[in-house]
Amino acid sequence: MYVYVYSVNEAAEESLSPDRVYVVCLVLVTEEGPPVNDQPSASRGRGDPTAWVGVDPSEDYTRPTLSRPRIVRAALRLVDEKGLAALTMRALATELEVSPMALYNHVRDKDELVDLMVDLMLGEVDTSATEGDWLVRLRAVVRSYHQALAGHHQLARVFGDRIRIGPNGLMVIERTIGLLLEGGLSPTEASDAFFALFTYASGFQQMGHIARLRDGATREKAGYYPSLPPERIPSITAVSPHLDGPRRPGRFDYGLDLLLAGLQSRLTAAGGAAAAAQ
Repeated sequence: MYVYVYSVNEAAEESLSPDRVYVVCLVLVTEEGPPVNDQPSASRGRGDPTAWVGVDPSEDYTRPTLSRPRIVRAALRLVDEKGLAALTMRALATELEVSPMALYNHVRDKDELVDLMVDLMLGEVDTSATEGDWLVRLRAVVRSYHQALAGHHQLARVFGDRIRIGPNGLMVIERTIGLLLEGGLSPTEASDAFFALFTYASGFQQMGHIARLRDGATREKAGYYPSLPPERIPSITAVSPHLDGPRRPGRFDYGLDLLLAGLQSRLTAAGGAAAAAQ
């Protein structure tokens, strides 16, 4: 007979076999601990702003001491390499060569870990552009967000479920809303424009390539849309070589520029209407 010892959090992630005996232990962690740095830290509450992981180039996160920043960075590498579905506390512990129970001294659960990973990714967004007018600077922020997501595209899936905004995310939102208000949009319009821009950027990363179908007899690739004869779909047939998905060079920029041009056109029209009313 084998006896397996699991924490409550670990047991929730595992498919337990009925022919084995398991001991599930409850791991109690305190809400207090030292500030976030590269030293061992205690578990923190999800509402504590100091629990987020910052970017400090002077810190050596490759040291073997287990810490909150080291755990989050390792989790981000794991997801980048193997996908979001591969992220479990047991898999992460294996990567770090520690016991799974040790992770719970630094992060509360997998949800909190994903929140921290997303905010760490958002720390890569460059919001410092100062050249050009508000529209040029806005474009730079949205493109930087797109590039950060492209570098960690598996995390784009998180935005389709739920997201908890951390300090890096708040700074991205603050900068974007500030530029939209600077451009002359009302608070309502600025909020709508923000979601239009960022849902476009997030959704772009969630779309994959359209796979070519194969001929049932020859098994040769038959194109993207052979399900109907060409005469039934003449418009699709005319452009089908280009309908292979969003990941073509320049395709994101094309959509972004359309959105920004729409904003500019709307502001211009509103300005003209206001002038005419005077």
